[in-house]
Amino acid sequence: MTGKKTTRDGARESPDLGGDVCLSILREAPDGFVLLDGEGECRYLNPAFTRITGYTLEDVPTLALWFERAHPNPAYRQKVEELGQALFSGARDAMVAGVVCRDGRVRDIEFRRASIEGGSVLFTVRDVTEQALTEENLRQATSELTAVIEAFPDLFIRLNADGTILDSRAGRLAEAPIVSRAHLGRRVQDLLPAGVGEALSAALQETLRANTAAVPLEFSRTVAGETRHYEARVMPLQEMHLMAIIREITERKKAEEELNRHREHLEELVAERTAELERANKQLEQLLYYIEMTERKAAEDWLDLSVELGSLGVDEPGEARITTDAAGSIVIVDMAAEHLTGYPGDELAGKPVGSLFSGLGVGEHLVREVLGQGRSVECAVGAELVRSDGSKEVVRVSGDPIADGAGTVIGMVCTFRKA
Repeated sequence: MTGKKTTRDGARESPDLGGDVCLSILREAPDGFVLLDGEGECRYLNPAFTRITGYTLEDVPTLALWFERAHPNPAYRQKVEELGQALFSGARDAMVAGVVCRDGRVRDIEFRRASIEGGSVLFTVRDVTEQALTEENLRQATSELTAVIEAFPDLFIRLNADGTILDSRAGRLAEAPIVSRAHLGRRVQDLLPAGVGEALSAALQETLRANTAAVPLEFSRTVAGETRHYEARVMPLQEMHLMAIIREITERKKAEEELNRHREHLEELVAERTAELERANKQLEQLLYYIEMTERKAAEDWLDLSVELGSLGVDEPGEARITTDAAGSIVIVDMAAEHLTGYPGDELAGKPVGSLFSGLGVGEHLVREVLGQGRSVECAVGAELVRSDGSKEVVRVSGDPIADGAGTVIGMVCTFRKA
């Protein structure tokens, strides 16, 4: 009968594995093993070492020769030898070095040390090239991500499913963040106003459910009497984790409010200008209507008079008429006025009526009394009409206001004839 050995106190003893069993384990192990004696001479290499590096026991008789073959660059070999001696002596437990394998490839190899009875040392060898590359890529990605985070004015908060803060990072351009590393372990919802916290909780749950970014959430906080505005975005991460990105948008809100004020002011100005144009158009329509009626009445009177005198089409009418607007600017000139002044009507249009007369302040008197007071006037003393050729003609001048239905003076009919 066979049985397992025990000690006197009943504890189970370690099994006595024997040399053949140990060698079998070394041969089948996935990691390489190198057994060195106290002088640094190689006593054993397992097949995994040869598979990893390509070297056999004949290629690695001593540790010094191993360094020459595995590290042909003298400068790099010197650094590795210092680490290797520290590892061999027990001053350190592990090291990683770039090794030139027998086929010329360079691999990153990890060496670990274990002491053996009798002064020997057992090195465990593992190819960590892919692991080192992965770690380097991870360091590069982390460095790039850190640069991105620092370049933005945002607060990045990593959360678990219920909103507990796991980590936070703020960009260099971020204003005073509302969450810091001092809040780790607390729920981000509890650090915000009640209504905002509830909305953020809903956004977290929606992001977890749909596994997509939630609709941006805007909120405000008042600190020391000052209101600050923020925007929060929630993004899904792996393993039921979330990322909340919070940016202060106070300046943007101020700019939007200022833009809205300018837009409203512009709309008010446009409305006022539109109303002014409508009033001006209405007044112009009324002015043209009354001008038409006045001119028609004058033409009828002249026609009646001509018929009575039997001089129709023979003599020119004695009276000339000029119609102005409310400011005294000439609008319409009849043919008789063109004849007396020597100016064509389109050349007189827009000029002040007073520019046709010299001396005695005739124009000012007409504007003041007719347009200003709404009274019909007649200049008792003859005025001088300045013709286009510079000559002057003494004329008698009168003015009659043109008023709209509300009694507002909107123009004047200035009548003059030779004295």
